Amino acid sequence: MAKKKPVKKKSRSDSANKPTNKLASTLLQTFGISLLIVVIAFVFLGLFERHQINMASIKSQSQTLADSQANLVNLTLTQLRNRLAAAAASPEILTALEGDDDLAIKNFEAELIRSFPEATTIKLIPMGPLGIAKINRENYGLRNEIEMSLLRLASDGQKAEPEAYQINNQWMFSLSEPVQAADKSYANGAILLSLDGTFLQRVLTQQDSAQGQTTLIQQFNNKQHTISTVGTAGDASYQQTADTLVSNWQINYTPSYELISRATHGALFIWVALAVSALVILALGFVAISLLQKAINENLAALIQGKSATTFSLPGFENAAADIRSKLQSAPKAADTEQAKEPTKKPESKPAKKESDKGGVNLPQDLPETIFRAYDIRGLAEQQLTDEVVYAIGLAIGSEALDQGQQTLVVAADGRHSSPRIRDAMVKGLTDSGRDVIDIGIMPTPLMYFATHQLGAQSGVMITGSHNPAEYNGIKIVIGGRALSGPAISALRTRVLSKDLATGKGQVQTREIAQDYIDYIINDVAIAQPLKVVIDAGNGVAGAIAPRLFEELGCEVIQLYCEVNGDFPNHHPDPTVEANLEDLKQTVQQNGADLGIAFDGDGDRLGVVTATGKSIPADRLLMLFAQDVVSRNPGADVLFDVKCTRNLNNLISNYGGRPIMWKTGHSFMKDKMAETGALLGGEFSGHIFFKERWFGFDDGMYAAARLIEILSTTDPDLDVQLSAFPESIGSPELKIETDENNKFAIIESLVNQGQFGDGKISTLDGVRVDFPDGWGLVRASNTTPMLILRFEAENDGAMERIKNLFKDQLISIDNSLQFGF
Repeated sequence: MAKKKPVKKKSRSDSANKPTNKLASTLLQTFGISLLIVVIAFVFLGLFERHQINMASIKSQSQTLADSQANLVNLTLTQLRNRLAAAAASPEILTALEGDDDLAIKNFEAELIRSFPEATTIKLIPMGPLGIAKINRENYGLRNEIEMSLLRLASDGQKAEPEAYQINNQWMFSLSEPVQAADKSYANGAILLSLDGTFLQRVLTQQDSAQGQTTLIQQFNNKQHTISTVGTAGDASYQQTADTLVSNWQINYTPSYELISRATHGALFIWVALAVSALVILALGFVAISLLQKAINENLAALIQGKSATTFSLPGFENAAADIRSKLQSAPKAADTEQAKEPTKKPESKPAKKESDKGGVNLPQDLPETIFRAYDIRGLAEQQLTDEVVYAIGLAIGSEALDQGQQTLVVAADGRHSSPRIRDAMVKGLTDSGRDVIDIGIMPTPLMYFATHQLGAQSGVMITGSHNPAEYNGIKIVIGGRALSGPAISALRTRVLSKDLATGKGQVQTREIAQDYIDYIINDVAIAQPLKVVIDAGNGVAGAIAPRLFEELGCEVIQLYCEVNGDFPNHHPDPTVEANLEDLKQTVQQNGADLGIAFDGDGDRLGVVTATGKSIPADRLLMLFAQDVVSRNPGADVLFDVKCTRNLNNLISNYGGRPIMWKTGHSFMKDKMAETGALLGGEFSGHIFFKERWFGFDDGMYAAARLIEILSTTDPDLDVQLSAFPESIGSPELKIETDENNKFAIIESLVNQGQFGDGKISTLDGVRVDFPDGWGLVRASNTTPMLILRFEAENDGAMERIKNLFKDQLISIDNSLQFGF
């Protein structure tokens, strides 16, 4: 009889391991699947977001290039039209037409041919009261009904749009200009100018054709006709369009594969990085799974076997183990079950307490009223902006931010020696008010503004003395997206003196923002051809960013005084003062550069020097910017301050925009831009504000990038570009020393007592008086103990008359004033 095999008795450990392994397996499968889903989602979302960013970037660049080509066509046609109008305004030509002097007409026609060498044909055609009825089409060699139609409109004194047509498969286009006496309802004749399609082709090839294909389209009877095509097209899905001043002409722009490749050059790197990251996550996940499996097997086994909870070694699970054991040993009670279902109450957050509600902090007994200016806080760094004063101001700013629902503020500082100390005191005041701080370090003011739009904070504080001497410093403030000015600045002083201050404990974090700023501009601004640029930062903080920005935009950059040095050892960082631009002028000419760019101490103002070494006032730059912006946005508002040329009024209106004059001061200008929805603004001091494609704040570096974009896509010769705009005789800013209190009293007296004859007086900001042949302005500086004057006139005699009138009026109020002009 065979022996029975002894049955192996299952140990308690064996029976425990089966549920343990099953549970562990279930947990691990769930964990692994979840991890895989997260990794796949991570990779997919990363790739999708990168693809969307690339597409948006390419389309944005294509649109910019399309707009640039349309602007180039507009500029060319406008210049042709202006030249024709100037020729048609000749009294001699009018006399010849009125007298039917055939010989004189032929001579003038020959002169027109010499004046318009680009023309295929140019004709001076007499008409008179009968209009085109007098014209024999064959005698004048008119090609078609289109030319007859242009002359018909000209005979009525109308300026017709140019129209393109084909002759022997060759595209041509024509313009007409009436020659008309002022007292006549009809034209005495007309100038008919015709050019072939190669003229437009030469215009369009000024832009680098390797970047894409430009097609000029004429739409007629719902059909599109291609007038001219230049360049090489890539992916048609990125094609963008832009309208021209001619209602039935349109630019189609298709980027080349080369441009698409450049725009997406970082995509492959991103994909590889995402893939590597995913593999690393998976690898770490498998290691974690292995360790977790071992820990779960050991610990659950120990738990079921009834071992002490102290042997349960999974971190954070000791209490859970004890609870599980107790539930295994006895059934849970109903009361315990109900209690377990109740949600855990979160501790309620307490609002920040006011200083008046809580024990005090050390505050200064008084704050100098003179440091609270019209649009910032500014004073002597060591005497007026002490740690105690700045700390109190920080508490006040933080309290105001609290009242406006703002928790986080960005803080930055310029390169002055006193700026780090003042920044530290400011950060302490802000955090002691319960506000959180994002410190972006030593950066230009525009990067602080940029950070408030990019880092989830709508508020910020900039420690900067701007263009003031080295011993000064200051504080610029943005709360809830609005730059504080006027009463909002003085209200901070009132808060401190009344102890209406919040207290709390905020957190501080540091962030790097410079590369984000550079990348944003690179994706917005399209440079069609590289320019050689000299950058003079005046040893201000813009020197840390500007050379990188323009090199990455593709410019050849020559650096001048770009080392940040709070002593400003080479010249004062104020580009509105001609003496501060002398080194820049010399360097531009010595190196054959296309352009010179100067920044003030904190980088929010711009100065420009042309290739010939001529400095350009900011109001003339604003003319070029207005032409560019309004061409894409008909009817757009354009702001300029009271110190700017009045030529801006007519120029902006003629381009189809709405000119608005406003108070001087970056905060005032930004408030007015927000109120009106203006797309562009500028001050004579060099503050330029773009709302189109940007955020509406003043930024010297971004304004310079937009200027280079215009030059690179049209004509890089800035002197030539500006020669098309009207120019009067203008003075620089003239400064008269006084004191902080007296400067406002003088202006008030001038408003009440000034005698300016038939001049039209405006008291929008100081006293500005407009005369038929010029204007003058005097206002109190908001940043220094000075009176600021500026004059503009049509001739030297008018300039001296207006200057002397203002001088006499000021002397009658305060004869101690010293005039340097």
